[in-house]
Amino acid sequence: MVDASEERMQTILVADDEPINRALIQRRLEREGYRVLTAQNGGEAVEKTKESLPDLVILDVMMPQMDGLDACRLIKEDARTRDIPVIFLSARDETEMKVSGLTLGANDYISKPFKAEELIARVHVAIRLKRERDQLRTSAEEATARADVAQERAMTDALTGLLNRYGLQHVLAREHAEARRYNRSLSCLMIDMDNFKTINDTFGHAAGDLSLQQISGILREAVRRSDTVFRYGGEEFLVLLPETDLDGAAALAEKIRAAAASRHFGDGERIFTLTLSAGVTSLCDNESGNDMIARADMALYQAKERGRNRVESAVCG
Repeated sequence: MVDASEERMQTILVADDEPINRALIQRRLEREGYRVLTAQNGGEAVEKTKESLPDLVILDVMMPQMDGLDACRLIKEDARTRDIPVIFLSARDETEMKVSGLTLGANDYISKPFKAEELIARVHVAIRLKRERDQLRTSAEEATARADVAQERAMTDALTGLLNRYGLQHVLAREHAEARRYNRSLSCLMIDMDNFKTINDTFGHAAGDLSLQQISGILREAVRRSDTVFRYGGEEFLVLLPETDLDGAAALAEKIRAAAASRHFGDGERIFTLTLSAGVTSLCDNESGNDMIARADMALYQAKERGRNRVESAVCG
């Protein structure tokens, strides 16, 4: 006998137009620890299968209104029920009939009259295979979820919560393709914290880490939902701006620079000011996304060379 707790009260739907047959099968299955639902014809079997999603359906082939073959076909056509195993019972023992049933997706075909022991043995097999398949599906879904989390973590900077350079390549490829396909502008900002080493040396690395987080907050607040902010590396940040031209990108960079210059950073006794330098550019014709970023980096270098705490733009051509 199957342990009902092990089976978690597996549910079996029995469809047979003969009340005596239904009752006999129901009692025998319930003795094995199964919960049993019954139907009098194929149409009722299909409806109850959709409503209750049993773990197994046992169908008599010859039933009024809708026979077992049509009922099986409808069960297998529905995405919600197609994985439920089906066992056919039939007084018709022709090979052609068995082939028809199995072709429709049934798992087994038992000829009447049958011994109760044979039916129970085949039910146990069908239930066990379904349970194992469900466990494999669950394991696969859990593995996929873990992989998604791992990939997200791999693309996310642990300190700031921003996407990192690995994440940048995914987003950049998508935004570059969108810009080319729809002839849209795409701009980027390369932003660097000025004299960051001095902050670490003077106030400690914990204060430096906090300032990185605070700059990240300024960037998040300044951009639109369609924009993406990345921690490019160290004290460098990159902002991708779809559907934004060079002037718009430069205006945003100046807004970010001014916001940083007007506030204090750190906390407690370690309060300090800092400034940002930014390089701005927009995607040029026949240019890759990485080429655009390289030009923004060159513009950032010019901002550093010209005194820091400023924004420089790189035009196409």
